[in-house]
Amino acid sequence: MSAPILWIVFPGIVAGVLYLLRRWERITQISGTLVALLLAWIAWQLPLGEIVSLGRIPGLPQETTLYMATTLTLLGRRFILTNALRPILVMIYLGVAFWFGGAFVARVNRLFIPLGLAIADLLTASLAVEPFLYAALIIEITILICVRILSPPGKPPGRGILRFLTFQTMGMPFILLAGWASGDVTANPTNQAVILRVAVFMVLGFTLFMAIFPFHTWIPMLAEEAHPYSAAFVFFILPTIVAMFGLEFLGRYAWIRNSSTVFLVLRFLGILMAAYGGVWAAFQRHLGRILGYTVIYEIGLSLLAISLSGDPRDGQMLMGIFFALLAPRAVALALWAEALSVLQERYPELTFEHLRGAARQMPVASAGIILAQFSTAGLPLLAGFPVQVALWSSLASRAPAGVFLAVLGNIGLIFAGMRTLAILITGPQDAAWSVQETRPQRFLIGTGGLLIFIMGIVPQWIIPALVHIATIFSTGG
Repeated sequence: MSAPILWIVFPGIVAGVLYLLRRWERITQISGTLVALLLAWIAWQLPLGEIVSLGRIPGLPQETTLYMATTLTLLGRRFILTNALRPILVMIYLGVAFWFGGAFVARVNRLFIPLGLAIADLLTASLAVEPFLYAALIIEITILICVRILSPPGKPPGRGILRFLTFQTMGMPFILLAGWASGDVTANPTNQAVILRVAVFMVLGFTLFMAIFPFHTWIPMLAEEAHPYSAAFVFFILPTIVAMFGLEFLGRYAWIRNSSTVFLVLRFLGILMAAYGGVWAAFQRHLGRILGYTVIYEIGLSLLAISLSGDPRDGQMLMGIFFALLAPRAVALALWAEALSVLQERYPELTFEHLRGAARQMPVASAGIILAQFSTAGLPLLAGFPVQVALWSSLASRAPAGVFLAVLGNIGLIFAGMRTLAILITGPQDAAWSVQETRPQRFLIGTGGLLIFIMGIVPQWIIPALVHIATIFSTGG
């Protein structure tokens, strides 16, 4: 048995079968969720590259063993899944199953489950492929699949989707050029002209891929025009893919890893994105656009966490902050998008003018939105608080001036949450309070809210496992 066949080929086949069965939405959702959970459980339980005893099966004369090979050659490229990547496999497929669980209540288009499983499959392939620069091509395929999730059949793509596709596609050739030119730097490490050329290619490529200023404009546009749940899924999964690819890039080339300038640039961009996203979120009057600017803020936090990993004293430990950010972000974005989707069924326009007093009829969905906003802003007792405190503490010891600018983003998000709360609960005084969400909607939103509190109160249950993943992407050599 081969690990790449199980976690790359098999999910791709299942995604194709579910695509053919997309008319039966409930069957598709249950099947996709169960397959993702099964793959996560196997990755958790089964060592790779080792002989595992399955015990004695009745009727067989000897003990049964299983060996999970780590390498698969396909189309001239090698896909390698080592034992060290098992935590990543668990995180990918468990995370996808988590998003699939809320898809039916959110009423996303019927392509969400098969295409979402295909995205998880491609994410795994991008981490396993050798030579690793082929990951840029796999990411481009992922982007094309994301377009179909965001713009289902029969619905013309909006300006945000077109801009998203344009910027992301423009980033791929720059990444490939940077990888190609990096060989010249290895041969001539003192040639400043070659180093500058590679640095320009790399900065342009990752700036476009990660939607870093000034190539971020598609995010709020997409959040306004696409289905909230589909948009939030793409906002979470795509920057995660690109960031992991960037960490792999840093780990492969010593001259990049040892350059303090690279990490200073990342720190500057992180501070800029965090402050910009939070402050602009405070002035929006559309809940979708507030979500979009919050995603920009979260991208800034990721860049800050990666920039801290360049510290020669404890870079690997600080890089764990990047992975620790993933779980609170996933739960907050999923809860926010689920609640927005439920709210949009009754209020098609998610503007402040149309949502005034909405909490009187949809109190559970409104509470989910507020909880998610405040968790992302890092309020105490909520999921985002423990990790953001660690991030701000580490940044304060290295760039005291920068942390004050970055915290402006938190203040902006808190202000946006307070504005949203005021609009949702303010309405006619004689309007009766009622609960119009269905039981499944109340259950899923309530579960998401409970997770946010649990992760904020007892972060030690989840955060250490995520921090451990940093050892796989260590930039320390």
